[in-house]
Amino acid sequence: MRVVRRQWLLLPALLLAACQVPVKPVTPEAQAPAAAAATPAAQADAAETRPGKTPPATPPPAPKPEEPATPPDPIDTGAELFDHLAGNFQSPVCIKGDANRAWRKRYAGHPASFARHLEEILPLMAYVAAEVDRRGLPAEFVLIPIVESWYRPAVIGPGGPAGMWQMIASTARNHGIRIHAGYDGRLSPVASTDAALDYLAALSGRFDGDWRATAMAYNAGEYRILRAFRSNGHRDASAERKLPQGLSRITYDYVAKIRALACLIAEPGRQGLELPRDARFVPLARLPLPPGATSLDQAALKLVADARELRRLNPAYRGGRVPAGAPREVLVPAVPATLLAAQSLPPAPPPGDVPARSHRVRSGDTLSGIARKYGVGLRQLYRLNDLDGRSVLQVGQQLQVDP
Repeated sequence: MRVVRRQWLLLPALLLAACQVPVKPVTPEAQAPAAAAATPAAQADAAETRPGKTPPATPPPAPKPEEPATPPDPIDTGAELFDHLAGNFQSPVCIKGDANRAWRKRYAGHPASFARHLEEILPLMAYVAAEVDRRGLPAEFVLIPIVESWYRPAVIGPGGPAGMWQMIASTARNHGIRIHAGYDGRLSPVASTDAALDYLAALSGRFDGDWRATAMAYNAGEYRILRAFRSNGHRDASAERKLPQGLSRITYDYVAKIRALACLIAEPGRQGLELPRDARFVPLARLPLPPGATSLDQAALKLVADARELRRLNPAYRGGRVPAGAPREVLVPAVPATLLAAQSLPPAPPPGDVPARSHRVRSGDTLSGIARKYGVGLRQLYRLNDLDGRSVLQVGQQLQVDP
């Protein structure tokens, strides 16, 4: 194959030269030195080229038909998930140090209980692992919801952080999460995971892809870590060596917990731990709510899904009701009947067809309270209703909430 390629690459140049310069007769004596110096490839070229005969054009190779991309088989066993994570953790996964050893012992001090907790959260862990992979982020980030909440979507932490990623309201809103009456997107595994991973991706870019510094920034705030780096004169991040110096013990422990969990998953034998590798589970899929569904119970009927499981996975909708204007994407066990039902549903109306929300002022209403209720900024209410800080609301007044 290599000889044929060289032959046809040389032929167009030879033909072009023949068209531009008259060919002179060549004597055998003049031809001999060239023939002696010719390579086997050149001799093959000469043997196949005859005077007065144009060599046949080489047909371009027929393009290979593109095979349709096959979506990866979703992870549905403990063994697949643990092997996937262990293969993508940063090496070395298990390190020496008092902090790492202490947190491994604390997490897996009761191995059977630890394994049982892991088995309960496998579907959500697999969902987050797929989202982390899709963004090309470190696999260690899959462990953050264990550190934060043990993957409990509905948990409310001390001081106000909420959801399995434990985001405070201001951070959540800054990353596109809607919070208003009847809906708190921090409690949505779909919305909160999107926002948390977008935030982690931005932090990772700021901290040169170092997952340890990124995790510290997620816990303590990026500007606190940047100030510590400047004060220390370097950008080293380590839980064992307490770097950068000047951070709280909570932040160092945050990284130590993640590393300890990674070690327990990658090398469970160190702690005499048996992971639930044989556990099988139904993967989770993010699906739009059926058009017209105003409650999760209605959605469950149309999606052929278990209503109780749908409410458990999607606690962002308070009381299972879907308020007007709330995001309409949920996490559902991807059983064949549900996926088939979702495909047969009519398409949701485009965003432009969703009616803009409005609010009729009642006694005691304030602009700031109305903004909080609908999860919008106060300036938006000012702009849409031609108001300012001196405006006085009137009972019965109709305010436009959305553009």
